[in-house]
Amino acid sequence: MKKVRWFIAAMLFARAFTGNTWAVAAENKPPSVEQEAFAEVVYDLMLKELLAALFKEFNDTTPTNVEHGKLAISLIFNDKNKDMRLVGTSDPLLGGDNNLPRDDFEERALELALQGQGHREVERVNGRWYLRRSVALNNSFHSACVQCHTNFPPNRGNLWVGALMQRVPINTDDEDDD
Repeated sequence: MKKVRWFIAAMLFARAFTGNTWAVAAENKPPSVEQEAFAEVVYDLMLKELLAALFKEFNDTTPTNVEHGKLAISLIFNDKNKDMRLVGTSDPLLGGDNNLPRDDFEERALELALQGQGHREVERVNGRWYLRRSVALNNSFHSACVQCHTNFPPNRGNLWVGALMQRVPINTDDEDDD
């Protein structure tokens, strides 16, 4: 009986100094297939909404209001929104350093996008799981693109110029895992 008490005391002592190791193990547990599938559906809906907004902008932007259109798009893809942004290596993808990759995922995704490929990863960022995906963009995505992106004219061929980056948080809270 003394051994059992010593064992329990040692476990409580160790737990006091290492924190709740069981909770830490649960936090590190990757998302289930079902949780990833839910995030994929959210991603698809988000992509459709973004594309609808872009096509609406393309239809509304004219040679006389190009500067307004540029600002409208830059507000939609504001880099303070970490869940969606445009990334590329050439202006005017939002201009300045805002359009450059910010982490390993974006660097790899941009490298693949410049070859015409998308990218997908599930990763943990600051303790939270995310589905991260990118869509490769080229200069002939839509004929109206050249109104704002004069350095990407369609007569220069099919150039891959950047990527649309999206991330969707994955809810890993499972009431059955106590």
